[in-house]
Amino acid sequence: MNWQGGHLSLPKPLMEHPDFREASPSAMKVLMALGNQYNGKNNGNLSATETTMQQWGGMSHTTLAKALKELQERNLIIKTRTNYKGRYGARCALYALTWFRIDPCPGKDLEVKDTDDAPRKLRKAGSR
Repeated sequence: MNWQGGHLSLPKPLMEHPDFREASPSAMKVLMALGNQYNGKNNGNLSATETTMQQWGGMSHTTLAKALKELQERNLIIKTRTNYKGRYGARCALYALTWFRIDPCPGKDLEVKDTDDAPRKLRKAGSR
């Protein structure tokens, strides 16, 4: 079947892992919003802002921050660029899904280098 616009792959070892299965509903919603942006060559250039989350039914600033922290603690995402807000402008934080390699994202000023392999090695449930 030809899926216009791509798809998000969730490998069974990831889905069977407690990091994934025990994630809060808010964290799962944010993970799906990030995954929806992934096109196979932009991992590291994914954002989850309040504006992004409005398209997913909305989420408060505090809930979004907690969900992003949880996803990072569960090793489901990596922050690839820190957000900035100041006198000379603003930029949002960017993230990568850990079970895919981090792609080169020219012009995005990522703080994490692109990788040949996924940062998260998938193993049987119970291991990281």
